[in-house]
Amino acid sequence: MEIPPEIITDILYRLPAKSLARFKSVSKNWQSQISHPQFIKHHQKTLNHHHLICNSHNTSLYSLPINPDNQSDQTPKNITCLSPHTDIFIFHGSCNGLVLCSTDDCINCHSLVVFNPTTGELVTIPESGFDVISNFLEIDIMYGFGYDSVTDDYKVVTVSYFHYNYLVPPGDMCVCVYSLGDGNWRRVDDSVYDHSHGRSLPGVLVNGVLHWVASRGSDGLRVIVGFSLADETFSEVSSPEFGDRGDVLSKRGCRLVGGGEKLGVFFGDVVWVMNEYGVRESWVEIVICGINEIPVVDPEIFYEDGRILLVSGGVMWIYDVEGKAFCESIDISTKVKGLKVKGSYVESLVSPKFI
Repeated sequence: MEIPPEIITDILYRLPAKSLARFKSVSKNWQSQISHPQFIKHHQKTLNHHHLICNSHNTSLYSLPINPDNQSDQTPKNITCLSPHTDIFIFHGSCNGLVLCSTDDCINCHSLVVFNPTTGELVTIPESGFDVISNFLEIDIMYGFGYDSVTDDYKVVTVSYFHYNYLVPPGDMCVCVYSLGDGNWRRVDDSVYDHSHGRSLPGVLVNGVLHWVASRGSDGLRVIVGFSLADETFSEVSSPEFGDRGDVLSKRGCRLVGGGEKLGVFFGDVVWVMNEYGVRESWVEIVICGINEIPVVDPEIFYEDGRILLVSGGVMWIYDVEGKAFCESIDISTKVKGLKVKGSYVESLVSPKFI
C-alpha cells in the first residue's frame, strides 16, 4: 500500500529539523522536497526547537536544547561545522536557525561567518572594505543580524566607530549592510544617535528591527534605537516608564533582551516586556522574585511562554511569571566542564546559501 504524498509531507512537517537534514539522503525526491523554500518556511511555523549555543574551556562549541520539561534532553552536542582550530568565538545574533559569529583561529585569522548549527552549512562573510580608515585608529564594531521579509533576504549590519583617542568621544561612524542574497556590502546612512557607549553588544532582533541602547544627540538621554532591516534606517523606539528606578537605560547591568517576538529590558530584579511592538502603553513590568537569592551573574535571559529562563554559571534557572517564583534549576555543565552560554537559536532547515 502506497502512502499518499500529502500524508508524507504532513508527517515531514512534524519532524525536527535535525532529522529532516539526515532524511535528505533517503531519495532525490525527499532531498528536493525538504530543501524547497516553501517547505522550509512552513516547517519553521510548525516546529521550533530552541537551543542554547555554548563553548567550553577547550574552545569547543556545543548546542544544548532548551527544554525545561524534559531534563533528560539536556545533553550538549558538539557543533562541528566551525574550524576545530577556532580559539575565539563571539556570538553576534541569530535568526530563523542561522547564527552570526566572529571567530579567530590559532594563527590569528579573523572570520565573520553565518552558519546553521542544525545542518552544518556555513558561509564566510567577506570584509566590507568600509571598516578600516587608518591603521592608527582603534575600531569598535557592533553587529546585528536578521531577516528582511520585504526582500526575503538575510542581512548582516555593522555599526562601527573609529577612535582617535579613547579619552575623547569617537570621531567617525560607519553603518554597513551585507546581503546574503547578493553577497555584497553597502554603506547606508549613519545613525543620528551615539552608539559608542554600547560596549559592542549585538543588536536585539524583534519584529524585523535590530535594537540597541544609544544616546540621543540633543540631550544625551539614553534611549532604545531600532534599525529597520526593511527600510535600513534608524528610529527611536518607545521605552518603558521606569518610575522611581530612575534612568535605567544608562545604568551598568541594564541590557535589552528578546524572546517570543517581544522586546524586553532587563535590570536587577525586573524585566520590562513590550507586549505589542511599538506601543508604549503595552510595556509591562515583571518583578523576578527571589533573583537576589540565587548566584546569577551577567545572565543570558530568555522570555518564553510565561516563563523567564536565566542562564548563568552553567545553571539554567526557570522562573514562573504567573506563580511569581523560580520553579526549578537545571545544571547544564555536568557533561562538559566550563560550559558558558553565548546565545540561542532555533532548529531550522534554512540555508545560509539559500539564494
